[in-house]
Amino acid sequence: MTRAAFFQGLLGVMLCLAATRAARATSVIPPTFPELVAEAEAILRGRVTDITFRRSSAPDGTPVIKTHVTFAVERTLKGPERASVTLEFLGGTIGDESLVVTGLPRFELGSTDYLFVERNGVQFCPLVAVRHGRYRLRRDGTGREFVARDNAVPLTDVSQVVLPLATLPDLIRAASVAGALTPAAFEAAVIAELARNVPVARVR
Repeated sequence: MTRAAFFQGLLGVMLCLAATRAARATSVIPPTFPELVAEAEAILRGRVTDITFRRSSAPDGTPVIKTHVTFAVERTLKGPERASVTLEFLGGTIGDESLVVTGLPRFELGSTDYLFVERNGVQFCPLVAVRHGRYRLRRDGTGREFVARDNAVPLTDVSQVVLPLATLPDLIRAASVAGALTPAAFEAAVIAELARNVPVARVR
């Protein structure tokens, strides 16, 4: 057995174990790729240009803190064209006051992501199925760009979006980098799915 084959087999085992643990730990139902594309009101690639924390109010009037993440839009795959977009996430810190919401994606200035946006400003996380609606643009040791899930695991096939998210060891994440989808391949898959134009209803 080659080293690559060993790592691929090990990756499969680890993903199965992670899926079992994550299924017990979260109530978010992972979408299939067709569901992910269909449910998104907008699909875009954007670079984080600003992160601010603001006081707001919940629908019942309860004071809350929200994190506003602004992206410079580099590519629009679904929805209206725009130069930038600001997404609102529940939680954040202002002074010595914090509102912590576990399980939300975390963003850094300058990072680039593919975002599957749904009900921005209405729900606590404006992404389809929370962390399942964010895909990260990364680079390997040679500078090659590839797409990774929110847990930093390289995405080698769009069918993998339905797997629960879990933290995996660096060795496992690195094992599949060579076969990870390029941004062009990921975008082509999204565009092809949009062209099917088949409504998909997911049981939540």
